Amino acid sequence: MIAKGSPLDGMNVGSATTVSIRELPGMQSIDLRVAPGSEAQAAIIKVLDVDLPAKTGKISEGELNESYALCLAPDWWLIVGLIDTEEKLRLLKDQFHFSVVNVSGQRTTIELEGPNAREVLAHLWEQDLRDKNFPVGSVSQGLMAKAPVIVCHIAPNRYRLMVRSSFAVHLWKTLIDAAEEYLMPN
Repeated sequence: MIAKGSPLDGMNVGSATTVSIRELPGMQSIDLRVAPGSEAQAAIIKVLDVDLPAKTGKISEGELNESYALCLAPDWWLIVGLIDTEEKLRLLKDQFHFSVVNVSGQRTTIELEGPNAREVLAHLWEQDLRDKNFPVGSVSQGLMAKAPVIVCHIAPNRYRLMVRSSFAVHLWKTLIDAAEEYLMPN
């Protein structure tokens, strides 16, 4: 079932033998702002049972396919795919100072997977995507085809792009154009 308001209607093209590009609509996303190393952060980690990486540009350890936390700044995390986050943290709001906002509607996620995924992204992304500089478990923010995106290296040959919904169709078309040689039938 496609999430209501999905900007790409769950589009999916390509093949795992070269590159597949698909929207992952409706992923739960929560913006969390909390002072690093504080009692509030420790309580949040305990209640959510999720690792909040200490280093900007890192993704939490564990199963990256289901739920994970992206460290976007020293005091800013994006928690993806963790159900009931707001409800779990509501109990802590009276005791600690932190900010939690559901931003699920702001972005959609486009996943590229396959042996040519990095080559497709390299056409559009200025940062070095080689494994030694952007290994699995890395995250970066920037512009791709003039669209603000968050790029996550989820697994070998798998990347997720979180893009503002208003830029989703533009980025999709740009990705399809960049992947043209891999999407054409032999």
